[in-house]
Amino acid sequence: MDIEVNNIKIHYEVLGNGKPVILLNPNSVNTGLMKFIANRLKYKYKVYLFDRRCCGKSEKNCTLNYEESAKDVYEFINKLNIHKPYLLGCSGGGTVALNVAIHYPKSISKLVICSGVARNNIVKKPNYAKVMEKIPFYPGKKNNEMFEKLNYEAHSITKDELGIIIVPTLVFNGGEKDIVPKNEAEYISNNINHSELVILEKAGHCNYVFKNKLFYGKLFKFLEQ
Repeated sequence: MDIEVNNIKIHYEVLGNGKPVILLNPNSVNTGLMKFIANRLKYKYKVYLFDRRCCGKSEKNCTLNYEESAKDVYEFINKLNIHKPYLLGCSGGGTVALNVAIHYPKSISKLVICSGVARNNIVKKPNYAKVMEKIPFYPGKKNNEMFEKLNYEAHSITKDELGIIIVPTLVFNGGEKDIVPKNEAEYISNNINHSELVILEKAGHCNYVFKNKLFYGKLFKFLEQ
C-alpha cells in the first residue's frame, strides 16, 4: 500500500492485529528485512512495515535527512490515526526513531533502538560499505552512496536532545562485531530517562533480528510491560 505524507509517497504493509508497532528499516534496504521482526510480532501486535523515504518502494526523488524522515513517520501516524504506537528502528531507522521521539514526543508510547546511531561519523566508511554490500536487499552502489553521505553529514543528536525523550526506551547493540560501537549505544541509553541497554555480544550489526533468542526475549518482555 502507498500513502502520501509530508509531500512524498511512502510504501507500507500491515500484518497482524493488536497494539500498533511501526518498524523502520535500516538505511538503503526496504521492508523485506524488517519482515523477520514483523513475522514474530504479528501474532500479538498490529505491525506496520514502513519503507523510509529513498528506500524500497517509497519515493526516491526527495530530500534525504533524518529530520524529514521523522516528519514522514509523524504524519503517517496522524494520517492513519494510529494511537500511540510502539516504534522500532534498526540502524539508520533507529536514528529516525530517535528523531521522532525528540521532535514528536507525544506521538509514540515506547521506543526500541537496534544498533542505531545518534552522532554522525561514528560508523567508519570502509566498514559501512563492507557491511552494506553483504546484507539482503542491497540497493546498489549509487543508492548506498547517498546513505553513506547522510551518515557523515547528519545532525548529531546531543545529550540534551536525548534528554527530551519521555517514553520508555530499549537500546540494543550487537557487541564487538557491530559496526556501531558499543559506546554509541551507551551514549544513547545513558542520556534517555527510563532507558535499558542490552548488549548482545558478538551478534553483529542488526543480525540479531533474524533468530537471536535473547533479543526476542528482551523485546517481547519490554513491549508487554
